[in-house]
Amino acid sequence: MERFFGGSPATVILKLAIASLIIGITLSFFGLDPANIYDAMLRLGDWISSLGLDTLKQIVRYIALGAAIVVPIWLLVRVLSLFGSDRRSK
Repeated sequence: MERFFGGSPATVILKLAIASLIIGITLSFFGLDPANIYDAMLRLGDWISSLGLDTLKQIVRYIALGAAIVVPIWLLVRVLSLFGSDRRSK
């Protein structure tokens, strides 16, 4: 356990708690709270999405739509070819 934590688990947890407290007080001093950070991350994602990733999203949707048909057919052909290979080998 100590190898994973990089020391005694109790010591590491205490150090993380103290660091979290200090960072939390510092962020609170600047008027940040978890909800603000979450909203900022969502806005960042929307901003990145608006940079032209809409085209990429559309391409992924087309691929998923086509894969919904292609993959089951491919799987069916593979399964049927396994059964057909027994007859050909005899």
